[in-house]
Amino acid sequence: MQATIRLTNLLDTIADLLPLTYLELTQMTSKQIRDKIAKPLGIPGHYKLKKAELIEQSWKELENARAYLQADELERNEGKKALKELKKNEDYQITISEIATKTYQRLREIGETGSNLADMKEDINPIVASVALSEMREYEFSTVKSRRNQIKDALYQMVLSEIPLLKETMDVLVNYFYSQLLSFQKEDSIQLSKNYRKTVFGKNRDKTPISIAQLVIDCRDTLNKLIDGEEPHWAKVSIAFALGTGRRMVEIHALGEFEVIGEYQLHFSGQAKTRGADGAKDEYDIPTLFPASQLMAALEYLEQEGRRIDGDEQRRDRLATNRAFGMANSRAMEKYQGINYKGLRAVYAECQWYLLPESTKIKTEKHTLYSEWLGHLDKEGRLDATFMSYMVYQITDIECIKN
Repeated sequence: MQATIRLTNLLDTIADLLPLTYLELTQMTSKQIRDKIAKPLGIPGHYKLKKAELIEQSWKELENARAYLQADELERNEGKKALKELKKNEDYQITISEIATKTYQRLREIGETGSNLADMKEDINPIVASVALSEMREYEFSTVKSRRNQIKDALYQMVLSEIPLLKETMDVLVNYFYSQLLSFQKEDSIQLSKNYRKTVFGKNRDKTPISIAQLVIDCRDTLNKLIDGEEPHWAKVSIAFALGTGRRMVEIHALGEFEVIGEYQLHFSGQAKTRGADGAKDEYDIPTLFPASQLMAALEYLEQEGRRIDGDEQRRDRLATNRAFGMANSRAMEKYQGINYKGLRAVYAECQWYLLPESTKIKTEKHTLYSEWLGHLDKEGRLDATFMSYMVYQITDIECIKN
């Protein structure tokens, strides 16, 4: 750490040293080499070296610095590119790029001027408090958690785009900032989580009555048309796939990968939200409401129609799928009163439960299967309470799913 802080004083000098040619180096006096190169670069025992040795050691250090900078160029460019994309694709009241940039600038000032890590930590703590309180004041529980991860990712991208001489220091400071942010928000997060769960419980007690008969008929009709070689509107195909599998829009149109493993079963990978859980499954089997082969034909049709985007593009831009397909899918769902596209996950899970034999239901907790089907885990990898947000419908004609 101390060595890195010492090197930060070279930021202005290093730019003048790197273009130096070997000939120019040999034309300098021993004193000039010691004062302008050897001493700033920290060449050990430089004051004892003869001129030839000074030249050799100084040139070696300069070559190492040039090689390091060249090797680091790609990583820095990737970091800058990711930050540029982040700034382009934000819709928060207080953007991630704004809060991350301001935070990083303050951390950088501390890294350049601080003399030891203990003092730096003291200077960072007020920044942590300011960010934590601002986030808790402006956003709800789930948003605070997702924003915190996005702020962390943005800060690390800034470290990647940093000049090499500051990278080590900034990595240490960003790590400390984020660990303190987690700690600072813990108590407030617990209270926000309680409030969230209370709201969800309220919705569970007062479910919205909906009819799904027309939705199911339309989805089956869309899938049958595909098998018959017809070309339905892609949004109808997306809806049929969402109802049939319970997957999110981003999983259907970008991240998800599927494989038929049974008449009504698919193997799924590419889950969009694992909630940072260590035990979250990367892939698992899911039951389907419609024949798995028909659903795979639907996915292939979306691909063929250019209605799936590259997963890397979605990971760089979290709004890419919603921006490309959200409006059309929402419009297509307007005919089904009380149900939006996201609600298809809830309908899927409720229908899957309805189709289970009574002998299975007696031996199984409903919430366990909801969490299993929808892939919900908390950060320790245990079943998570978010599944309750999908138990919000009272389906008045659920028997239609059997027809």
